[in-house]
Amino acid sequence: MSYATRKISKDFDIVDINMGCPAPKVVKNGDGSKLLQNLDLVGQIVEEVVKASSVPVSVKIRKGWSKTSDVSVQVAKIIEQAGAKLITIHGRTRDEFFSGEVDLEAIRKVKEAVSIPVIGNGNIIDEESAKRMFEQTEVDGIMIGRASIGNPWIFKRILHYLQTGEKLREITNKEKLETILKHIELEVQIKGERVGIPELRKHLACYVKSLPNASKIRQNINQINTKNELVQALKECF
Repeated sequence: MSYATRKISKDFDIVDINMGCPAPKVVKNGDGSKLLQNLDLVGQIVEEVVKASSVPVSVKIRKGWSKTSDVSVQVAKIIEQAGAKLITIHGRTRDEFFSGEVDLEAIRKVKEAVSIPVIGNGNIIDEESAKRMFEQTEVDGIMIGRASIGNPWIFKRILHYLQTGEKLREITNKEKLETILKHIELEVQIKGERVGIPELRKHLACYVKSLPNASKIRQNINQINTKNELVQALKECF
């Protein structure tokens, strides 16, 4: 299990309890989505966090532990009763990790079962998948995860599409490079080169995947450990 305080707006924080993480290193300790096998403990945890928190509490879950154990509606009701103010549900089980189709019907049932806001999550990768999530589940909002890595423009593109029905033009390589360089600058500013540069590699791999010779570029990037060298290499690529 993990906790994080998310700033929803400049005036509003929320404590988020993650009971959806499928990572082996997390579930082996009984945390993350492993908690979906112990619903009494789920209720106890949420209650205690709500009591201790001065801001609203949200909880992220999956639909269950395995394909034969969809507990999404049951656990959502427990979470609401325990005092949480928002639920995010990923429409896959822990066993499915990030593969296969997201179960939109399971998300819809959770939305119908509780009165607090519900956020839909899972396989939202573009404008159409975002619209489908809203239309088929009637959730209050959506959460975009892996699809934003190397593609931070996805949020603006989806919002524009939902509001207008039209798609924005594709990002140019010049605009992409400008964003990458800003990303590098901020990462190094916050974490320094020794930590920041290695952490950037998975993001940079996604940024450059559409370029010619992307595999060779990724190999080169993974050998670089300084900001200046990384910036120069990327400028040459673009």
